[in-house]
Amino acid sequence: MDTMSRLHFTIFISAMLLFSVQPMIAKSILPSYGGTAAVWTTCMMFFQTVLVLGYGYSYLLRRWLNPKTAFVLHAVVLAAAGIGLLIFPASPNAVLGTNLTASIIVTLAWSVGLPYFALSTTSSLVQAWHHTLQKDRTNHASAVSTYRLYALSNFGSLLALAGYPFLIEPWIPLESQTLWWSWGFIGFSAICLWAGSSTLKIDRWAEADEAEIGKGIRASSKSTSRASIPIWFLLAFCPSVLLLATTNLMCQEIASVPFLWILPLSLYLLSFMICFDRPGFYQRRIIGPLLFLAVIASVGVVQAHIYVSIVLQVAGLASVCFFMALVCHGELERQKPTPNHLTLFFLTVAVGGACGGIFVTLLAPIVFDSFLEFQLSLLLGIGLMIVCVWLKSTATQPATPRSNLLKYAYSAAAMMVAAVVLASLMFQVSPEFRPNEIFRDRNEYGLVRVSEADGYRNFISGNVDHGGQPVAELNSFEPTGYYGASSGIGIATRNIRELKAGKTDGTSEPPAVNVAVVGMGIGAMLSWCEPNDQFTFYELNPLVETIALEHFSYLNHFKSQSKVKIGDGRMLLQRQLDRSGPGQFDIIAIDAFSSDAIPQHLLTIECFELYLKHLAPHGILVAHITNRFVDLAPVVYSAAEELKLVTYFRADTDANGKRQTSWVLLSRNADFDHADWIQALKCEQETTKRVRWTDDFASLGSVTRWSTNIDIHELQASQRTFVNQEGTQQ
Repeated sequence: MDTMSRLHFTIFISAMLLFSVQPMIAKSILPSYGGTAAVWTTCMMFFQTVLVLGYGYSYLLRRWLNPKTAFVLHAVVLAAAGIGLLIFPASPNAVLGTNLTASIIVTLAWSVGLPYFALSTTSSLVQAWHHTLQKDRTNHASAVSTYRLYALSNFGSLLALAGYPFLIEPWIPLESQTLWWSWGFIGFSAICLWAGSSTLKIDRWAEADEAEIGKGIRASSKSTSRASIPIWFLLAFCPSVLLLATTNLMCQEIASVPFLWILPLSLYLLSFMICFDRPGFYQRRIIGPLLFLAVIASVGVVQAHIYVSIVLQVAGLASVCFFMALVCHGELERQKPTPNHLTLFFLTVAVGGACGGIFVTLLAPIVFDSFLEFQLSLLLGIGLMIVCVWLKSTATQPATPRSNLLKYAYSAAAMMVAAVVLASLMFQVSPEFRPNEIFRDRNEYGLVRVSEADGYRNFISGNVDHGGQPVAELNSFEPTGYYGASSGIGIATRNIRELKAGKTDGTSEPPAVNVAVVGMGIGAMLSWCEPNDQFTFYELNPLVETIALEHFSYLNHFKSQSKVKIGDGRMLLQRQLDRSGPGQFDIIAIDAFSSDAIPQHLLTIECFELYLKHLAPHGILVAHITNRFVDLAPVVYSAAEELKLVTYFRADTDANGKRQTSWVLLSRNADFDHADWIQALKCEQETTKRVRWTDDFASLGSVTRWSTNIDIHELQASQRTFVNQEGTQQ
């Protein structure tokens, strides 16, 4: 294998390792941080920031050191990263702290920080090696072939991402994934040093001249001016913001899973690969209108949110992410400089991408009380399109009446689309369009709201109603709504009292019941609390506790009989088991949903085993599985069969016969549903399908309700309620 082939192989392998570790590490730490969508966005911000450090390192090597010295220093960095992996394999242990983002960053830095940094230097450094060695051998360096290495790098990244959810995640346990990745990095280090060793014979880096520029670099890009750098930055910043914004929206409503992380990122990388390997593919007159259509469709999806099927949500958000990235990266390719400025170019691009990640992950949750970064990134992208249209593509291309007419038409169309986006933005920002709200806030765990209409106060997480309380009866605690007498928690509580009392006549004082609830909401399950009972809530989002205390009365009224523990329910239950031992609870209720997203780590077979250790022998596990997009019954039934549990399915319906909530009750006690009143409420099992979820692999696709429906009736009803300030409460 000759030197150039070794360089090609090196950059390809580094890209595969660079992007395969991202979903692997994110999935490893996801359960420790509650399965929230913020885990992936924080990981992306970390990876983008380290990428900046890697490009900055490559830029400084080329600027300050000769090729020989740069190679020696890089060999030391690779050796240090490899030795660190041998001592501390890339199998992260979560560092838990009060700040979610800071904890995730520390965890990532400790587990893969140095190896990821070493990999992030490869793309720009190897391209600099390639350009220098090519000129040293032939006295001629092709800018086209050097920039195509960037496309090869993106192809390796795309291959790794696309392969992870289909070829790696389902078949290889997480522990084995991290081990193989560690050895893969050590192998890469050896290949990288082998490929770059030829630079030991070269004393200076190659510089481009006019004769070497070739067809791949436009005349306007032959020199790098200060004006070019802000354009590079913004063209990298905009698609990065949109990438994380669309991923956030999908994961908030569906689930934080590798597939939904990887899909937008793969499309983002595909746009890079297309634009830098096949620049002719990007044609403004074609891609621009496609982007306009995607923008309008995605804004419609965001406005309709839960009333649009999962297929349309994912398709709309993914398409706008792809076409915006294609436009920005296409314009970025047209602005690229000569190869002797490539490290500065890629450093600027990396800084733009990292700043996009920092904006979405750190600043947006503080500054905005909605996911406004989505609309803002669309407006920025449209504005950049107009600017780029009016910039001359080449220094020699004269303006003609026809070209000016096309520019005016293109700009007018872009401005009309921008008006649609701006209307969507104003709909979320202006208080006039949310008159029923009395509280709204956002943090790294998502968006929460409190609305009040017709004497009823509701708690809304994301876009889903999670229960409420009549304002005039804040001291009345009759079980209603999701947690009424025929609900799963109602059945379980009454059943346990009868079992513990040994009779069903209800004449004696109700026996004490010890209940654990994973996911608190407003604490409405306390409506089932009797004087001797004890309820322990495990709530991930500290903002939810604040809302429950300040806007509802359950926690305040039952203060002596309830405890709230902030953190991931599974982690807290494991710690409690280690401290206090098994058999603590009569009932464990799983009701941990943020919007309609599924915290998969709370429904794996390993987690069910943890629940059973906490349950008393007669205890009941209650799973609230209501969801618009995902059928969780096959997952729960699969765990029940494997653990030999008795199951009881309950579907509550309203007066019109429309299903509202679905519950599955599980117990080791074969007689837990012996009472006649329970049998009268029992529903037939809905499904014979079984889907086994484990900590290593949980297939969301097999339980997703794949449809392309839009619930027009519900959407119209919600809009009428919104506009008329009349709340129809459940």
